Amino acid sequence: MSCKRLAIIGAGSSGLVTLKHALDRLPGWEIVCFEKGGDTVGCWGNPYPGFISTSTKFTTQFSCYRKWDCEADPASRAKREDFFRGAEYGHYLKDFSGAFGLEKNIRLHATVDRITKVEEGWKLWMGEGTEVFNHVIVCTGLAERPRKVKTHLPVLRSMDELPEGKGIVVVGGGESAADIAHRLAAPELGNRVYLSLKTGIRVSPRYHPIRGVPSDFLRNRLMLSIHRGLRNAIGQKFVEARIRHREKFERAFHANPEGHAKDEAINARRKQWDARLTAAAKDNLFNVFHTKSDEFLDDVAEGRISIIGPPKGDGFREFSEFDGEGIIEIEPDIVCPMIGYTSGLEDLTDGELRVRDFHLGCLHVRHADMFLVGFARPIIGNVPTISEMQAKLVISLIAGNLERPRDLKARHEQERERVEREFPLLNTEALLPVEMFPYCDQLASMLDILPTVRKVGLRRWWKIMRAPASTLHYLDDDYDADAVDSQRVHSPPLITGLLVLIKLIDLVYRRMRRRASSRGSVCPG
Repeated sequence: MSCKRLAIIGAGSSGLVTLKHALDRLPGWEIVCFEKGGDTVGCWGNPYPGFISTSTKFTTQFSCYRKWDCEADPASRAKREDFFRGAEYGHYLKDFSGAFGLEKNIRLHATVDRITKVEEGWKLWMGEGTEVFNHVIVCTGLAERPRKVKTHLPVLRSMDELPEGKGIVVVGGGESAADIAHRLAAPELGNRVYLSLKTGIRVSPRYHPIRGVPSDFLRNRLMLSIHRGLRNAIGQKFVEARIRHREKFERAFHANPEGHAKDEAINARRKQWDARLTAAAKDNLFNVFHTKSDEFLDDVAEGRISIIGPPKGDGFREFSEFDGEGIIEIEPDIVCPMIGYTSGLEDLTDGELRVRDFHLGCLHVRHADMFLVGFARPIIGNVPTISEMQAKLVISLIAGNLERPRDLKARHEQERERVEREFPLLNTEALLPVEMFPYCDQLASMLDILPTVRKVGLRRWWKIMRAPASTLHYLDDDYDADAVDSQRVHSPPLITGLLVLIKLIDLVYRRMRRRASSRGSVCPG
């Protein structure tokens, strides 16, 4: 090959932001982005009528293409204008692609069927033709591919046309399950919807009773700097208090709530189910992965969704009672399984590549010319901005601006042990669960772009610690100091003071864990 060639597979949000940074940092390279579909809006560009994202526009936008601030105008709350609605995210991606002239490097309707390792790099198989590239970045991400269920009943997928007048069992407790259950329970459809849960769910409200702003805007770096174990323990108590005393929180912190049901009985049932689901989630999977599709709680309170336990056997006729010992018998018409995600990476590479073999979900431990972007699954957060940080790291390595860690294999083994220990209920062979900002900070540290006191000064650093956490804070070419100075802080002084107090406890807590770890009694956090 006369010049270096880079292949990017997938032109959704992860592929587009990777392509943008590759064109910026790799002059003289031949860069091709392959997209099997006919557009570049990805799977969430315009998924279905009435779609509302669970992360805000502010936290989901790329740092290299800013369009929104974190002001949180109360007038926008009723229409959920702080979030992407309908095709808005697709329009954002199209504008992004046009602003940086990415279309000329994208091949639409180009399906990569297989990837194989060759001496020069990697061979991509497409239909009857092949092409060889020096480096490959796979950006196809995690596809929703629920596990197969044994049933004689028709199976509904989340993107299928919604049925009417049917009895439907939705199986699963993640955001996708809660979202499809909510859509199926729309009054005009006349469905009987059952949400089958093995454990509870920790539901995070889109708009928080503190200040009435999106929950994203109260999640700051001061909070996230606290050890996860301590943070989750205190957070559990806070969530329980927030559910029980929502109205008091709203009055105390001037939330100016809108959209609550006016019927006191319905509000009481919503609160009761929120508390039951949270209590049953303790120490289970969906207390780790929060659900921000909170509208389904209104459906539960109003009787359009019935919460039931897991099925007994394969017939989907008998179910355990949720958080009880009884048996519930129903006669559903349709089953909608919403459990499980897959990368498709092993199929694409004939088993040669697995997600678990990529350090931090993006650097292959053996092949220095193969990368992933968009395969990390955030506990709470969003994929696009995580992907941008991964893209910056990967492209810096390819460009030679960053040295590949010499002890990568050892680092990876240590990281795998931690992931498997902390997420025993997840299939970590197929996905990498991450805490969004601690994970992004880890990548930023490798890139030497973390906003430290030494680099930004005490005043600006303290502002960054209290403002809504964002990848806009990293000190790279996209950093805007004036934008940081003007950023709104939504955390009330009382909450900030409590976080500072907890941080002092956290320092002692971490020291105690390190001492205990040195004696071999616990694993380090």
